Amino acid sequence: MEYQFDHRPMCKYCTNAKPIPYTEDVLCKRCGAVPETHVCKKFKYNLLARDVRRKKGLDVTKFSAEDFSLDD
Repeated sequence: MEYQFDHRPMCKYCTNAKPIPYTEDVLCKRCGAVPETHVCKKFKYNLLARDVRRKKGLDVTKFSAEDFSLDD
């Protein structure tokens, strides 16, 4: 199963581009240094280029043993 890209294509998410440190530009194999919002005809989605947001941790301090008991 291939992942379907559901966002607007950008060089930021392309396999042909690498981020340039300390800038918001990327270095494209085809076009050179371009803004990360740039798109060319050779765009190919790179799933690993996405910034994944992690789930928030569960605050267990607000629970007690009575919250998990089955007795009424």
